Amino acid sequence: MVKRFLLIDDDSDDRELFSEALSMVEPAIICDQATDGEEGLALLQQNKEEPDLIFLDINMPILNGWQLLSRLKASALKHIPVIMYSTSSNAKDKRTAQELGALCFITKPHAFRMLKGMLNVVVEHANRKDYGKLCEAVHAMPQA
Repeated sequence: MVKRFLLIDDDSDDRELFSEALSMVEPAIICDQATDGEEGLALLQQNKEEPDLIFLDINMPILNGWQLLSRLKASALKHIPVIMYSTSSNAKDKRTAQELGALCFITKPHAFRMLKGMLNVVVEHANRKDYGKLCEAVHAMPQA
């Protein structure tokens, strides 16, 4: 059973919406938050309990998502699945995420209802440790 997510995003509104949607989908999941890559890295290094999944924005101050993803995948934390979670829908960003070792790339949904639906799919697959099909299932969701 998934117990903990880590959301690393500099946008406070996005963090708040994510947390609210996650608590509606699965109230038992703890959602730790960081406002940039450096803070996220510090959280990961000091927490005794690792997150089951990391949601990582790209464009952040201090240490951006690409820099943090590279560091994570070259560290003892490389086994933690990372979902790049950004407003970008750029194909180049999706390729870069894959090349750097992210589980997948998800463009932030515009509607709260879609965010809840996406998180429901993520939690379902993560609970089954079915990470291979998690992204495929999220991308198969209707976008309307």
